Amino acid sequence: MKKRKQPGKPERRKRCTCVLAAVLLSALLSGCGSTAGSDAVSDALLKIGDRDFEGAVTSLNEAEAGGEDSRALYRALGIALMGTGDYEGASGALEKALEKSSGIPDDFDIDVNYYLATCFIKLNDENEAKDIYDSIIAYRPGEVLAYRLRATVEADLQDPDSADADFRKAIELAPGDYDAVISAYVTMSDRGYTDQAEAYLSEALAGSSTISNYDKGRLYYYQGDYDDAKTCLESALSEENGSFRTTLLLGQTYEALGSTDYAADTYEKYLQNDQTHAEIYNQLGLCRLTLGDAQSALDAFQSGEKIADGSVLQSLKYNEITAYEKLGNFSQANILIQSYLKLYPEDSDAKREAVFLATR
Repeated sequence: MKKRKQPGKPERRKRCTCVLAAVLLSALLSGCGSTAGSDAVSDALLKIGDRDFEGAVTSLNEAEAGGEDSRALYRALGIALMGTGDYEGASGALEKALEKSSGIPDDFDIDVNYYLATCFIKLNDENEAKDIYDSIIAYRPGEVLAYRLRATVEADLQDPDSADADFRKAIELAPGDYDAVISAYVTMSDRGYTDQAEAYLSEALAGSSTISNYDKGRLYYYQGDYDDAKTCLESALSEENGSFRTTLLLGQTYEALGSTDYAADTYEKYLQNDQTHAEIYNQLGLCRLTLGDAQSALDAFQSGEKIADGSVLQSLKYNEITAYEKLGNFSQANILIQSYLKLYPEDSDAKREAVFLATR
């Protein structure tokens, strides 16, 4: 087990789900919050952004062999190794980055500790991750993200009381942040702590007289009250003159109510005026698959891929494979699944799908 350090001294396809740990990992692997370094580090971060993790590792190892010995290099190396799935190696690189701290914790140290905690979670050492979040919170008592992530770990450790307390602290520190409320709900609900989960939504709905129709609608959505969600979101859509976020959730609400045709029409109407949101193309494609029109679904997924990045690009690429399967084009689906796994090697569903496609 890695020796735990303080923040300054290292001793880290549900369509409408926002599980914080997954979101954080996606952001981490995009290289967000990077600290300037050498040309080698800058080049590696560009490769990480393109998901060329092995290329980034090679570049950084060469820079290290050439004498570069900066905390920015080891941070980038840790991120790149995380992308390859080598979390043991990543944790070692991140600890080297922290060993180069000045001894006075700064934003860089906090950033690296978040990555390090993620490594320990991936290594199934949630207790070590929790210790890191404990240290971050001790140093920065108002660090909302640390409370939310520690709560997730505590829920995984089957400590719902501590998880509930931390989620409530995060919500208290960020009043009016309904993303925090929904994140708490999803995390606790997914782990079977339904009483605590449902309390977050009901308390948020009852606790503010100024809540917007959009926020009220999405809280109702997660409650499973799709009729009230529809009413609020339709009002919000009118108020906001057809915003992306409301259109997306309203369409998903129609889907939940079984009105898939109406959902597809909602997405298509939006795309007549705005073709800049890949999430809309993804949802339209999923509707078309449900309605049995695999070719239209494929067209939607491929259109979305042209403008997508991050997690939605992964979803679009996977759904494109499904569309080819529905069309009976298993050879193309097999080619694409192999390419997909090079980009997303940890996707266990895709690995199983690859085995299936290899037999067709």
